Amino acid sequence: MVTCGKLVMTPVNGRTVRLTGDLTKCEKEGTPDITKLTYDNGDCEVVIQLGEQVYPRPKSPYKVNIIKPGTVGSRLISYELMVALSTNSSIFVFPFLTGNRKLYMWDTLFVNAFIGTPEHENCICLLYRYSGESQFVKFESALRSFRHFRDQYEPDTYHTMFVFDVPDNAKASYEHYINGRYSEIDDLWKLKILELLDFDIDGQVGKILFQSESLRKELEQKLDVVLPPDSELHDRPNLEKEIFDPEYYALRPKKLR
Repeated sequence: MVTCGKLVMTPVNGRTVRLTGDLTKCEKEGTPDITKLTYDNGDCEVVIQLGEQVYPRPKSPYKVNIIKPGTVGSRLISYELMVALSTNSSIFVFPFLTGNRKLYMWDTLFVNAFIGTPEHENCICLLYRYSGESQFVKFESALRSFRHFRDQYEPDTYHTMFVFDVPDNAKASYEHYINGRYSEIDDLWKLKILELLDFDIDGQVGKILFQSESLRKELEQKLDVVLPPDSELHDRPNLEKEIFDPEYYALRPKKLR
């Protein structure tokens, strides 16, 4: 956690830093998407801009690709400084490896999941913030021992990527996901997806997987269309976001002055 005046930056997880404190002195630029925040209380100044890095800890940078206001009702309580939104692959493909959120450090060092990298195709890729702590070293060793482990490499100084083959019993469901046929994912995997992510079957993801009639009607009203009975209720994966882009996530060592 780093402070400047009454402004506080706190790491939330592998993707996000939360900016809190006296936000009344934060000037924002960009409409509708925020591109820049400037804080100046006379004693210190902070400038946060898309594409640049923030340091919630002195040696732990986060790249800011998205700035989202955090609100309760109409009251602004934070700004979420994010390297990326969660990919669809983090929801619909990650669970094909089985396990639980704690095992995969979901709430701490996990950044995102992908279905490929520039070097790897037809796989499941997990991007993590690198840590030199003994717990993470043991975690790395555990992932490398997985039967479907293919490769591990460092796309930059602050990240590590694990690449896995798609398990044989998940290959058909993996293809259904890539083709946007969420309802055709095997029921066993549908339940694993909900279990790993601690989602309810009546939540948004459950409604997508099981083609909920209530979600269909909601989309018909929103889009002012009539959807065929077999229509999928979520967009087909955007491969530009579901295949790892090293430059988008890249963190650079801090320049010495």
